[in-house]
Amino acid sequence: FAGASVSAFKESEDSAARLQDAFAKFPALADSNVASFGKLNEALAKKTRFDDDATASGQAVLAQFGLTGQQIEQLTPLLQDYAAKTGKDLPSAADALGKAMLGKGRALAEIGIKFKDTGDLAGNFDQVMGGLRSQVGGFATKEGATAAGKAEILKNQFGELQETVGSKLMPVLLTLTDWLLKVIDFFANLNPGIQ
Repeated sequence: FAGASVSAFKESEDSAARLQDAFAKFPALADSNVASFGKLNEALAKKTRFDDDATASGQAVLAQFGLTGQQIEQLTPLLQDYAAKTGKDLPSAADALGKAMLGKGRALAEIGIKFKDTGDLAGNFDQVMGGLRSQVGGFATKEGATAAGKAEILKNQFGELQETVGSKLMPVLLTLTDWLLKVIDFFANLNPGIQ
């Protein structure tokens, strides 16, 4: 359990770092913040099979396509719906939707959306949002209400507990690692005749 908790904490830190990096690199996100994304992701994690860390990773991918923070917040539930319907992980689904924002919406045909590039990001965003609402809107929440979906949600909530435990174990592990490195250095630096 301890090892799994440390791994869960590392994964959580990694997805948080990706999202924070996106906020630092992409000024279009300035109309939102990491905390509002976090609240949204936690709320969705209680209704869908996607945990908050996976959602944050998908949002970080979407940021690369020039969307504003508000647009990403609006798109996030539909991103989960699209991913659930197509069987893609969230970063892959975000990449497909991001490409559609840039005018390359071929991947949307697999869910019945006839995409036509409007020539600008705002027009493509509106078209993608409308298409997703009509074709997959609410799918991830419906899937989350099934027995299998509830089992995944429970698993994710257990993962949240592991992340919390991992965050407490990590400082102890780092201290222990520092101490062990000093012991190894001590023995490595002994006079060869003493070893």
